Amino acid sequence: MNINRLSLLSSLFSVINENNQDDSNFVLAHYFLDHYQRLSELNIYEVAAECFVSRSSVRRFCKSIGYENFLDMKTGFNEYDDQYSYYMLHVNRQNYRELLTKEINEMIQELDYRMNIDEAQVIADKIFESRYVVFLTSDTSTSIIREFQQSMIFHGKIIRLISDDYTDKTLINTLDKRDMLITISSTGIFAKASLDYISKCEAHKILVTTNRDKVFCNRYDKIYYLSAKDRSDEGRGVYGKYALNYMFDVIYSTYVRSHGKIKK
Repeated sequence: MNINRLSLLSSLFSVINENNQDDSNFVLAHYFLDHYQRLSELNIYEVAAECFVSRSSVRRFCKSIGYENFLDMKTGFNEYDDQYSYYMLHVNRQNYRELLTKEINEMIQELDYRMNIDEAQVIADKIFESRYVVFLTSDTSTSIIREFQQSMIFHGKIIRLISDDYTDKTLINTLDKRDMLITISSTGIFAKASLDYISKCEAHKILVTTNRDKVFCNRYDKIYYLSAKDRSDEGRGVYGKYALNYMFDVIYSTYVRSHGKIKK
């Protein structure tokens, strides 16, 4: 699996957020989003005609967001896009509010036990001691890590984040045993997609996930499981959506108290 393909939605939204609506890239991105549920059924002639662009423009657009061509983008969507099913699996339930409240409370109790003082301290100390700290994360978790990244700068620690430009291995290849690489993948799908990407990385590697597939055991130095049981089939449930916020708030607090620069 090409890990670029996991960021299709993010790439399309980035184009419409950052371009004028008269721009051809905006028009194409908006068209693909408008026809997202049947993207794999579209043909390049149809797209070019309805967007009033050339077929070569469609191909250039696909290449600009990480695909070789239009067919490659369609194949990637058809084989690997599971965003819709993951979101629907969680929210399409009766008594959603009551279930959500119950699950969040249970999650907090479990994480309060799993992210105890000793574990949080180990992570905070490792972040402090590392020359470079790099997060590798899917787009769904980027906002959480960005907040952590920005908060850490107040204490003199620069955190690097790889979330969009997955094909560039320049940064990954410069890391060594003095550094720390943290992969965030609640369901494990992103982690599996990035196994080849991190295979030659010599940094101390940590994985944060709910997926207990043994394939990760010999690829990472340490795995932090967000739950005592495998929840990789729960999609965007509470562990995938809220647990990371809790975990990194605890780590940040621990880091600040141990290594932070606090103005008096």
